[in-house]
Amino acid sequence: MRCRVFRRVCVGILSLSLLVTGMPFCSGGAKTQAAGVQSGVTEKKSVAKEKSGSITVDGNDIRANNVNGLTYKGFGLLSANSTSDLLMDYKAQNPEAYAELLQYLFGGKYPIMTHVKLEMGNDRNNSTGSEASIKRSRYEKANVLRNPGWQLAADAKKINPDIKVSILRWNAPEWVKSIEDVYKWYKATILAAYRQYGYMVDYINPNVNEAWNKKTDVDYTKKFAGWIASENEKTIPDAKERALFQKIKLVVSDEATSISSDIVASMKSDGGFYNAVDVVGYHYTTSDDKNGGMKWLAEGADKEVWNSEAQAVFSNSAFRPSNNVKDPTTEGTGLGGTGSALEMGNTFIKGFVKSRRTHVVYQPAIGSFYEGGQFSFKELVSARDPWSGWIHYDAGLLVLAHLSKFAVTGWENEDNTAGIWRAIPEASNSTASGTNPVDGRRGGENYMTLAAPSKDAFSSVIVNDSEYPMSYQINVKNMKLSDNQKLAVWETRAADDGSFNENYMKCTGSVSAGEDGSYVVKVKPFSVVTVTTLDVADDEEHTKALLVEGERTVLDTDETGDAQDTSNGILYADDFEYTGKRVAVIATHGAVSQKTEDYISSRGGDTGAMARYTHTLNGAFEAYKTVDGNRVLRQQLDQTENGVGHSWNDGDAVTLLGDFRWCNYTASVDVLFENNVSKAYGSVAIRQTGGSQKLEDSSGYTFRVSASGAWKLYRKDKVVLSGTASDQESFKKGAFVWNNLKLKGAGATITAYINNCPVAEYTDENPITSGRIGLGSSYTHTEFDNLRVMKIKGYVPYYTELLDNMETYDLTPEKNTKLVYQGTWSHANGKGMYVYQRSMSETSEAGASLTYSFTGTGMEVLAKTSEAGTVLVSVDGGQPEERKLQKADNMNMSCSVSGLEYKKHTVTIALKEGKFFVDMVGVLGDVCEISDENTLTENWQDKRNNDPTVIPTQTPTPEGPEEALIPDALTTPVPTVPPIVYPTPSPVTPTPQETAPSPVTPAPQETAPSPVKTPTTSGQPHATPVVSGTPDGTGQIAQTQAPQDQYFTSGNATYRIISAKKKTAAFVGLQKKNVKAFVIPASVKDKRTGKAVVYRVTAIDKKAFAGCGKLKKLQIKSKKLTSIGKNAFAGIHKKAVISCPSACRKAYRKLITAKTGFKKKTMKILF
Repeated sequence: MRCRVFRRVCVGILSLSLLVTGMPFCSGGAKTQAAGVQSGVTEKKSVAKEKSGSITVDGNDIRANNVNGLTYKGFGLLSANSTSDLLMDYKAQNPEAYAELLQYLFGGKYPIMTHVKLEMGNDRNNSTGSEASIKRSRYEKANVLRNPGWQLAADAKKINPDIKVSILRWNAPEWVKSIEDVYKWYKATILAAYRQYGYMVDYINPNVNEAWNKKTDVDYTKKFAGWIASENEKTIPDAKERALFQKIKLVVSDEATSISSDIVASMKSDGGFYNAVDVVGYHYTTSDDKNGGMKWLAEGADKEVWNSEAQAVFSNSAFRPSNNVKDPTTEGTGLGGTGSALEMGNTFIKGFVKSRRTHVVYQPAIGSFYEGGQFSFKELVSARDPWSGWIHYDAGLLVLAHLSKFAVTGWENEDNTAGIWRAIPEASNSTASGTNPVDGRRGGENYMTLAAPSKDAFSSVIVNDSEYPMSYQINVKNMKLSDNQKLAVWETRAADDGSFNENYMKCTGSVSAGEDGSYVVKVKPFSVVTVTTLDVADDEEHTKALLVEGERTVLDTDETGDAQDTSNGILYADDFEYTGKRVAVIATHGAVSQKTEDYISSRGGDTGAMARYTHTLNGAFEAYKTVDGNRVLRQQLDQTENGVGHSWNDGDAVTLLGDFRWCNYTASVDVLFENNVSKAYGSVAIRQTGGSQKLEDSSGYTFRVSASGAWKLYRKDKVVLSGTASDQESFKKGAFVWNNLKLKGAGATITAYINNCPVAEYTDENPITSGRIGLGSSYTHTEFDNLRVMKIKGYVPYYTELLDNMETYDLTPEKNTKLVYQGTWSHANGKGMYVYQRSMSETSEAGASLTYSFTGTGMEVLAKTSEAGTVLVSVDGGQPEERKLQKADNMNMSCSVSGLEYKKHTVTIALKEGKFFVDMVGVLGDVCEISDENTLTENWQDKRNNDPTVIPTQTPTPEGPEEALIPDALTTPVPTVPPIVYPTPSPVTPTPQETAPSPVTPAPQETAPSPVKTPTTSGQPHATPVVSGTPDGTGQIAQTQAPQDQYFTSGNATYRIISAKKKTAAFVGLQKKNVKAFVIPASVKDKRTGKAVVYRVTAIDKKAFAGCGKLKKLQIKSKKLTSIGKNAFAGIHKKAVISCPSACRKAYRKLITAKTGFKKKTMKILF
């Protein structure tokens, strides 16, 4: 037989139980009760006592005028740290699967994801791997094509143009030395994305991820605000581009695990900082600061508070019900428990309850990188096999959908007419303990309520991550609901006896109010329930089953590496040319269009494009076109040329490629060093499974060769053999010459070759038997070419099936049995990031066993094993054979049964003594019978070494000076605002970003303007640049730098000088908000200099009375008002009376409109 492939097929078929048809409110089979509904059928009778909770939804608690702080924005995904490395390969190889993924996440009337957050990468490992830098040198033109995140955001916005995009840096390229350089880097990148893809970034954090520094970051944030406001027709000539750029909002903090009070304290004491900040974000915590600052920001200041980086699900929820942990007393936690989807739900609920987080960003939401990387198995979507199109959609997505599919989420528009639902603090509660993780296993109230600002609809999402049944009484008042309003009940929980997804997003019925007007809903243990007024039972968006992972095919290709082919001796090959290869284009609304684009051009171009199937841990490996017209895989980060930026995880350059189910194979690659030969080396590694960002630490075996010919063979991080290439290998020393490296893994024997000549052979007593390949280099320009991964005759090339320890059943509707455990076993989730799917099974009971039936030639158990226990192995019911377990690291082999005839077998492994751990089970396929291509004995030759004209070139020198993209004002230090008692509201809020335009032609080289002059007063500090709205008759916003002495106080009020020459001023706001009456005078005196200067009050600024909820009487004495800002009166009492001069009746009725926050139905104007 020739390398036959047995494929594990997990075909998802939507069961009839998930189809909701019939009359509205889930009447297709579900029962409506007078006062309550039992949400679904219990998996088993709970022995835990039922607990109760209550929810009161009061329409008067809906803050319709709060447009930022309490509007629920939904959920976002973070593309960073190389976690999207393989995503563009899905787009290229399986565009339908890629488009389906985008449609599921971003599509529909009620999208799950509303935001794409991107790392500003620097080619270094800042967590999982390195994110490609957009601008590697001061002189390089920004290139967003070579980073998958920017293209992901572009495709997401085709589906939903309202998707927001934000950026943040973990570190910076080496050329970025100052905050001015950061701004240049950001601006060049943002404009490059706009010109390439047609969308403008919405939010940026000027500072460093998880490294808030009060001493510098307050000033940096104000500088960014000033520089954005100072952009002009010379620095951004295109008016539309400039207008969109100046709408960018600023995010601050992005702290991790702790909440400092510095942020809010600085905002309260520094008006410039307050005005500059639109969002405050925190990571991995649900807490507020010690002074309740986050609640103040959301409710008082009406600013956004985000959980700007959160963890999703630490497991595969499809198999999590195999967990048998008691937490606390009942065995098994269903979809709940440690690191679960339900725990994630409790986290976003508690985040709102405790600190008013109305947006949650998951890192990563999409795990499109190879297993074994740092922070593996922390995602909502797993997309690791682009060659097959296999994608795992976790049930954690449904927990998010229980909120996002039953509310209008997103960002409110300037006119407050988008109808975004508000989260209601009074109708939300969390009793879960902890902050990260959040533990709700003791039961209790955990729910959050969102409602339409019009009061005619609401939804409450209830999470029960406990073994206790819950009974909720829901009271509704002051809402504009229909008579006899019913509430639909939607539920997600683990399966009963049917298919794993039989209880996913299922409408279980509807409930009517009882005689007392309240509704009663029963909530099962370990479930999430949404109670809603929305009638969506027949909507496909709500009833369509969660996509089920399908066939996961092993990577086994033809000689091009582009198409699957199991009939040859190649596992994978890549010459990095991609000649004639095209990529599908995602059309509007997310469909795969008939149009295609060039593969290289769409992924970065000739100077560096994303190479197929590579996941980079450090450095930058890209398909690069040399001067002779050939393409190679080039490591682009060079210490001498551009320097190497900082990283979270140090180490040399590493990229990974291939399938970690590969077992016995030879990896061959050509290597060339361009420069710095004293430090240059190239490495090829086999059987890489992860656990470190360093190639030697994470791979089974690594062969490293320097430019001098010195070589080392590693077993993990230990050198087992070393030497120097001799004349026999015809090794070409130095730069600009090619040599070939091979590393062969045949069972326990590892052989290294240079130019086809064997130089080292090592036999491992505890062999590492499976894993992908890796390539490595120092931080010098190093080229790799003609990569080939080849099967070995007489050996099994790969596992045809790989199972997680929790796979006791398959994902078909029949729910067929897979792994069988007998005896006492612990099956637990919540393990470490280098444990497959973060789950492990273990036993110390003699006689406890694992049994599996398969078709193949053997079976291997993989798990970290530190003690060599003893097991008894029986094949097909034969006599048990005693064996010692092998000591192994994470995801490495500890027990192997091999050499069987290729047919169906049943293997049982029973513990005799010690401990037995199971992380994965791999099924060995058929032995390869194809002639070995690696037995060549003649020296390897390359004609490129004989032709002096055929040599690669280094990066071209810059053709011109650094792009003049920055206002000259940037080079002038931007001073800070002096402390004030209370922050003044931002004078102007830009309108929301419009629908992304079509890509525009890049503007010519811009000319930097003259510095914006900042008026000063002797002895007075300056203010940060702000955008101030000046009524100049044109309707345009004047862009100025506002000096500190533009603001002054008189009594309890703050005023802003509009014109010193004309002696006019605007009323800005009150310092003390709890007044019941106030008079805006006709004129006001500025006494700061000792000599009173009288200004006529001619304007009221935007949000002037924000937070003045007790203000019932407002008298305007000025007869010269020419403008009143948006929502100026939005914060005053709903029954306030505004008195105005009778002579101004006609003019002021035109000024005081709904846009100023005046409520015609409840407020009065007296003249």
